[in-house]
Amino acid sequence: MHVLRPKVSIVVPTFNESKAVIEESLASISGQSFIEFECLVIDESTDPEAARACIEICERDQRFRYFHPERRMGLAASLNLGISMARGELIARFDSDDICIQNRLELQVDFMVSHSDVDVLGGGIEIVGENGESLAFRKYPSDHKSIAKRLQMTTAIAHPTAMIRKRAIDEYGGYDLSFRFSEDLDLWLRFLAHGIRFANLQQVLVKYRQVNTYRSPTHWRFNLRARLRNFRLQFLPQRIFGICMISIWACLPAGLQSRIFHGLVLRRNLP
Repeated sequence: MHVLRPKVSIVVPTFNESKAVIEESLASISGQSFIEFECLVIDESTDPEAARACIEICERDQRFRYFHPERRMGLAASLNLGISMARGELIARFDSDDICIQNRLELQVDFMVSHSDVDVLGGGIEIVGENGESLAFRKYPSDHKSIAKRLQMTTAIAHPTAMIRKRAIDEYGGYDLSFRFSEDLDLWLRFLAHGIRFANLQQVLVKYRQVNTYRSPTHWRFNLRARLRNFRLQFLPQRIFGICMISIWACLPAGLQSRIFHGLVLRRNLP
């Protein structure tokens, strides 16, 4: 099936993913209940076998478009490349090792059609292990005000579940290429500063593969950079608290971070 004018463009960056993982991931897109989409796979694989497997999978569905940049670009640049080629009015973000729930696109498109004031829509995730075993469920605030407050301190939009109106990116820019990490946080805070409205569905939209729970000090430095460069007086107490907490967290030993993460985030929270 070939969609001439897709409503949704799914952007999937990938790098040296195993054939089994990428096949399960892209199959979850092919099998979506909403069919008016295109999927742009930006493959930066340096392993010829990984690239060949990705090409073979993409060739099975005419809605998939495969791109292999001549040189390594990084995540932010790969996302921007996919967005620049997108023909849909809605951009759906997705990771190449995750799994979409079958009606993910249908749920999000229905919401975006009926809520024209919302430009960024996320949803819940099921955290799964390396072998697909269920570890936990995470939900996020549903309304804009709660999301805006939460963003000052922690994650409020699960990046792999995000659906964004392309007009917002065209007007306020895409991902900042200087961000090796936290490129999504920088984008959300920049959008927030320009009055872009957010929402989250309470349904689980994506099975999110969480293999490593530790994030490097470099990640937290970019997190702080995103918060400082987008600093505004609105939600001032939350912003200051968030910056202080991230600064403290970045100084904690990796083992302690991992134990806290498992205790607070990976506790089973059935929907």
